[in-house]
Amino acid sequence: MLKWIEVRNFKAHEEFSTDFVEGVNFIYGPNGAGKSSLLEAVAVALYGSKWLQKIKAKWSDLVRRGAPEASVELSFVGLDGVEYTVVRRFSPAGSSPSGTYILAEGRQIARGDQEVTAAAARALGIGVEEFANLVYIRQGELRRILAEPDYIDRLFRLDEFDDLDEIVREITGEVSRRRARAEGRAEELAKRAEALRGQAERLKAELAEARAEAERLRASFEQFKAVDAQYSELKERAAALEQEARALRAEAERLEEELVSLDIDREKKAEELAELARLEEELRALPEPDRSAEAQYYELKRAVELLSSAPEARKFKPEDLEAALRERDEAAARISEIAARLKLLKDVVRIAGSSSGGRCPVCGGPLSQETVERHKREAERLEEELRRLEARKAELDAAVRRLERAREEYLRVKDYLSLDLDEAKRRLAELREAYERSKALERRRAEIAGRLASRGRLEEELRRLEAKRAEEERRLGQVRARLSEVEAELSRIKPALEEAAKRREELRALAESYLRASSRAEELERQLRQTAEELSKSARELEAARAEAKAHAEAESRGNAVRSALREVKPLARRILTEAVNAELNSIFLKLRHKESFRAAELAQEGGRYYVVVARSDGQRFSHTALSLGEVNLLALALRLALAKALLGRPPFMILDEPTEHLDEIHRQRIVELVRDLAREVRTVVVTSHLGEFEEVADKRIDL
Repeated sequence: MLKWIEVRNFKAHEEFSTDFVEGVNFIYGPNGAGKSSLLEAVAVALYGSKWLQKIKAKWSDLVRRGAPEASVELSFVGLDGVEYTVVRRFSPAGSSPSGTYILAEGRQIARGDQEVTAAAARALGIGVEEFANLVYIRQGELRRILAEPDYIDRLFRLDEFDDLDEIVREITGEVSRRRARAEGRAEELAKRAEALRGQAERLKAELAEARAEAERLRASFEQFKAVDAQYSELKERAAALEQEARALRAEAERLEEELVSLDIDREKKAEELAELARLEEELRALPEPDRSAEAQYYELKRAVELLSSAPEARKFKPEDLEAALRERDEAAARISEIAARLKLLKDVVRIAGSSSGGRCPVCGGPLSQETVERHKREAERLEEELRRLEARKAELDAAVRRLERAREEYLRVKDYLSLDLDEAKRRLAELREAYERSKALERRRAEIAGRLASRGRLEEELRRLEAKRAEEERRLGQVRARLSEVEAELSRIKPALEEAAKRREELRALAESYLRASSRAEELERQLRQTAEELSKSARELEAARAEAKAHAEAESRGNAVRSALREVKPLARRILTEAVNAELNSIFLKLRHKESFRAAELAQEGGRYYVVVARSDGQRFSHTALSLGEVNLLALALRLALAKALLGRPPFMILDEPTEHLDEIHRQRIVELVRDLAREVRTVVVTSHLGEFEEVADKRIDL
């Protein structure tokens, strides 16, 4: 049964929630109030995108205009008695994977659109097809069940027999094709085996011939191997001696060049030592530098820089600053005095403007117009004097700031004011020359001292060069001696190498013929083994192909038998299902009829089309097409409920959207009575109408 539903931004509903009760839940409201939208929210909550595919809609059709996203939450009790809650959130672009899930007793059991739909279908035991065709009767689709020829067959799922027959037909056809291919393959393999047997006999004859030729040439090949080994040994020794000779010549040349380089380095070191002796004499002859010139130079340089950066310091007089400060303070005091007096005069003039009868409004004394005018003139004079004093004070402020800067310069350079700047600059140039001469002497002494510090290192390097030269001369003698030995051995080996090469060349042709015969024999042996393997493989494949052809023939026979059985089962299944539906249909029809002359109704099928036959008390029988629109609606509703009960047993809930649309009062009352009786078998019935006819049987009314 359904428990409750809550929607946000779903079609026309910005936010709406309601509970469902056991029995009849009547959703009442005018056309366009969103009754059908609320029922569609139930379908979307249960089946998500599968429902949208069923009705050919998009997620964007469900989102309220202007809203970024929408949501549906539905609670229901499943066949197992467990309460489930489905939550689906979606935007115009599609379902939200993280916002779509289903809870069982508060515990999440599935997430995502497809998984939630599968879990809901399992809990209810109803797929989207059964829901759309049996449980949820949508507005305007009541008579569709009698209008579409294959509608009931789809509910019976008899079309699956045709689908199954088509699948078996395709499988049987494929098996037949495979049988034909297997038989053709077996024929090809038999021919292939016969060809391989002939090839094997030919290869055996060629192999015997090749082995005889190889045996005849074996002795010559053994002689060639012995001569070739001797030749290779001599050649390898000669190559090693030549390589050693080249290395010895290169080593001798390197040692000779090294001796020349060592002689050059020895001469350079001797020259450097002689230069150091000369520098030592120069160091003794250099005078001592004047150390006092540097301090005098930097002291006088600082004094000149300070005097040059403060040209106004010589003009500064402390009494000028004191006079400016005193005059500024007097001006400030005068400004304060005039401002206070001016404020008093302005207050008097303002008060006089609000007085009456020539009396002061404050003290009550006489206040003539002449007195008021005199006060105004005095205020104007004071304002002019105030502006003049403020301008003078601004000038004095600037003068004080300038004199204070001059005082700072004076205090910074007062110790040097007694100096003559031009004479100081001349003396500074003389001190700089003396300082630079002293620094040059110091640099030269340091340079010579640094050079002299390397004397011990140079003497040590000279000793190492002389020792190394002696070692290189000894090594050069050894290399020249070994080179003579190698050249002598090469002279002895070359005649024997030439003789071995001549004998080797004489035996080469016979050895090559032996190798070709041996290789031919090996290749023929390989081909013979391969042919034998192929022959064995072909035999196995032939046996397998024949077995496969036999198996496919048996499968083809079984497939044809299955198709024959399916053609017999489909009518039987239709008859059984039709009888089950008719048992329910007649019971429901008798409750809905409004004419006592109607005695029975049954579902019939002829020529692939279903129709309902109605029987009257006089024995006359006629098709539903002879009934009025209201009677057809009642009959269609009865057929839908009969199908639901026959195919689903006891549905967990039923939803009827405007089932009384376009019906007169009598037919509407019959449907109301049917809904009341239906609620005794189905735990939750949800019905909508823009009229109030269901209010008398409703267990709960939901107003929109």
